[in-house]
Amino acid sequence: MLTVLSGGTGTPKLLQGLALLVGQENLSIIVNTGEDLEISGLYVSPDIDTVMYTLAGVVNEETWYGIRGDTFEEHERIKREGKPELLRIGDRDRAVKQHRTMLLKRGTPLSAVTRELCRDFNVLANVMPMSDDRVTTRVYTEAGPMTFHEFWVARRAQDRVKSVLFEGAESARAAPGVLEAIEKSEAIIIGPSNPVTSIGPIVAIREIRSALEKVRVKVIAVSPIVGGSPVSGPAGALMQGLGYEVSPVGVAQYYRDFVSGLVIDNRDEKLAPKIEELGLEVFLTDLLLPDLPSRVKLARSVLAFAGVKTNGPTLRKSG
Repeated sequence: MLTVLSGGTGTPKLLQGLALLVGQENLSIIVNTGEDLEISGLYVSPDIDTVMYTLAGVVNEETWYGIRGDTFEEHERIKREGKPELLRIGDRDRAVKQHRTMLLKRGTPLSAVTRELCRDFNVLANVMPMSDDRVTTRVYTEAGPMTFHEFWVARRAQDRVKSVLFEGAESARAAPGVLEAIEKSEAIIIGPSNPVTSIGPIVAIREIRSALEKVRVKVIAVSPIVGGSPVSGPAGALMQGLGYEVSPVGVAQYYRDFVSGLVIDNRDEKLAPKIEELGLEVFLTDLLLPDLPSRVKLARSVLAFAGVKTNGPTLRKSG
């Protein structure tokens, strides 16, 4: 049993490789819901949907959001009516969101809704929201506070970040099964997602952070930063705004309390001593994931680092 902490970009690529190597049924995935929002009366959970669609084999890999080959007739109709949607929602994807919204309005917790949707898509992994309670990521910038999607999608991260808060996290409880998965898993992997707004909301929930700290020795992370810049998304702008170096060293600083090891790219080998000074082991490999073979290769390497035996080449330990 493995547990993975995931956002909506970066980590789903790693999940493809992990699922092929160990089987979906052996994966528990704790997913960020800090970016959940309402659009056109629908409850939208972007990261949960991306993880679910990835494991179902239907994700749109051009955008890592939505369903491959989807149509957008309803989205375009709403746009023509002068009510443009912040996210471009496809017709098949919209039906999934409509079903989720209906179940939530009936009082079904998000965790139970997620299990039902995963069954509908024949996803065997245990996909869990981080919490059934609402937590909202708020990015405070020089232009004022905004949600993550306002900051990234609407304004393309052009505003300097002053702080990031996870509203509701102080009182939120871990979703059912989350703490048990952390406690009982052979290894916990923090995927190469944005540390601040993808992983940050998850570890802002005190129960989850405490559970990770207790088993720190079996928690490893994969850096989303390669060569001084994020592979994708606004992680650089967010980390810089919070005073962290935009490098694997900054990632290590952000994770150091609950992570014992960090996987970094071969090109960042010179940074290994600084990371080791923070009390983390460092392992080196290729972190660019352009295709499925590269994702399987990284997954095999990460599993080896975590002490999970697989056949084939592994990564190289620094020093």
